[in-house]
Amino acid sequence: MLPLLVGALVVALIALGTVLYFQLSGEDAEEQVAQETRPALYRVQDSGDTSNVNEVLASREADSRPLNEGELFERHNAEISGQSIDFTLRDSDLTEDCSAAVWGALARQALADADCSQAGRATYLSDGYFGVVGVFNLADIEGSRAVADALNLPEAEEGAEEEEAAEPVEDPGFVLPPSGESPFDRLGAGYSSADAIVTGHYLVVVWVQPTDSESVEERVSLATPLVTLANFRDPFFRRIGELGGGSQTDEGTDGTDTEGTTGTDGTGTEGTTGTDGTGTEGTAGDPPGEAPGTEGEQSVPGE
Repeated sequence: MLPLLVGALVVALIALGTVLYFQLSGEDAEEQVAQETRPALYRVQDSGDTSNVNEVLASREADSRPLNEGELFERHNAEISGQSIDFTLRDSDLTEDCSAAVWGALARQALADADCSQAGRATYLSDGYFGVVGVFNLADIEGSRAVADALNLPEAEEGAEEEEAAEPVEDPGFVLPPSGESPFDRLGAGYSSADAIVTGHYLVVVWVQPTDSESVEERVSLATPLVTLANFRDPFFRRIGELGGGSQTDEGTDGTDTEGTTGTDGTGTEGTTGTDGTGTEGTAGDPPGEAPGTEGEQSVPGE
């Protein structure tokens, strides 16, 4: 009789342990998993083939050294300051599985077509904003531009029937933060803006949201935090010096940023910073002496 009772007790304890394991694991996984969401405003920044960065870093063949975690997430990128904002690195991830860094079939296919070999992601916190940076190591600058365009939410075709136009367009997907912990569990639930910056064969996506924003309808200018966080690209300008493309300096982080007003359609009038570190809204341009980036597509879901 005693052996039967002992056996039953062991089975019960194993069952209880299994239940607790899955419950705790599920709760932990739910806290960690990033939400599949996208910014209210998305733009592509491309300074063209004549810029030093795009010329020197035009292909992975010319710039063959793989990215490493120390290069991306240490030194200047552990803390990124400028424009009266101080961003501090919280989470980071560097992987060869580029498909794990985005959600959406179209986004993953675009990365595969561009021969993505590495994807780096980081989350940043400041007093008034939180942000995400994604970096994709692609075969060449054409692939960088193709992925940037692929992440844009397509608009309904002109001339479509009213019923057809009302149907939601297929979302290509977007960057996944490396962590879904607070406050990144609210990313996309408030008003956020992202810039995809073509940086040679690297595509850098910078995405920010105000900490207190609770609705995508709360449209605000996010030029200043975007400009500041875009200085994450500092390691790529150091690579230019390594490849004999001349010395590079930080990109006007001590300059001022004159913010414009949001347009009536909510897409705003955001531009790029000038070569002296000052300018209107948008992401940081190329280093001093380089032409500023051009403004790409804009998309606001539901517009």
